[in-house]
Amino acid sequence: MEINCNLIKYIKIIDNVMPKLVLESLLKVCKDSQSFGQGHVLKKNDSVVDKEMRNTFVWPMNNLGEKSLTTVHWANYLSFLFGKAITDYNNIYNIYGRFNISEIQILKYVEGGFYKFHVDHDLELPRTYSCILFLNDNYEGGDLIFKFPGDNNEHKIKTKKNSVVVWPSNFLYPHSVSPVVKGERYSVVSWAR
Repeated sequence: MEINCNLIKYIKIIDNVMPKLVLESLLKVCKDSQSFGQGHVLKKNDSVVDKEMRNTFVWPMNNLGEKSLTTVHWANYLSFLFGKAITDYNNIYNIYGRFNISEIQILKYVEGGFYKFHVDHDLELPRTYSCILFLNDNYEGGDLIFKFPGDNNEHKIKTKKNSVVVWPSNFLYPHSVSPVVKGERYSVVSWAR
């Protein structure tokens, strides 16, 4: 069975989402942070480290119960930024309804870091929208790649710093991050429902 529809048109890239000085400040905070831990994946209703599936470092951005005012500041700012990106996405595609940002994480991929093909929505973790904000582009590898059902081609999204990519979180949008071969890749991911 072949699915013949253009799913890539529902992946939207929004450029220049924050002022240059703000982007530079956030990137410096990320490079100086000691808050990154090993990335987890959801397996059988449990969050586990699986370096065969995902090899990246994660800094969760929380604004409730967080002791660090720096983290609270960036969590609030990034929540606003992703909320605006999803609102813009909804306006482009004439989608009406409310949404809530459910989670924000800053990711650091060092050389060899990757994330194999996966989808972001799960019964245990229901999500409607997925977003990635690219903080830098001075690395090699680390490409965001989509592979749609019924399509044998891989679709690489050009990573450009200070841009947000928004797409549906559902099973039609499996995606991966190819291994970083040189440098470090910093990005922020968020989901909404």
